[in-house]
Amino acid sequence: MAQQPQDMSFARALNEAKGVIIQLSGRVKTDADKIRSQQQTIVSQSASIAQAEERIRQQEEALAAAVDEVAALHKRVEEADTAREYSEAILNRQGEKIQALVAANEDLETMISEMKLLVGELTRERDELRSALPTADDAAALAEMTQLLTKAAPAIEKTKKLSGGSPKLRLTSANDAAAMVAEAA
Repeated sequence: MAQQPQDMSFARALNEAKGVIIQLSGRVKTDADKIRSQQQTIVSQSASIAQAEERIRQQEEALAAAVDEVAALHKRVEEADTAREYSEAILNRQGEKIQALVAANEDLETMISEMKLLVGELTRERDELRSALPTADDAAALAEMTQLLTKAAPAIEKTKKLSGGSPKLRLTSANDAAAMVAEAA
């Protein structure tokens, strides 16, 4: 009988071991379920991380493209500023030229007005002088007078010599002079 308590204790130990094994088996099963769940979580989180990394990579590419675009825009802005400054300089020079031309134009307009007045005055003087000039009739009469005097010159010289001195000049009218010439002829 002495063996029985050992057997009992052995059976008991086996039962206890069996209980422990069942308990451990349950724990292992629970732990395996937890590990599977954790593996699924890890796989799911790995997929999420991969997606997040892909989004980060895409965002980095988009950011790099945006940085390049901003740099290109900045360069264009600088070029536009340079072109604007150049254009403003040209406009300033052209404005100064325009102001100089406007001033010169005003001076020329003043000079033209003065010249118009001078031309008007000269035209008036010309017309006055033209009215004082001999007409064609006057020129014809003068030519006739010259011809008559040319014919009368020898007779006048002869009279001068006979009278013995210088002739006395007297004012006569045109009719008297014509009569004298006719007499001398």
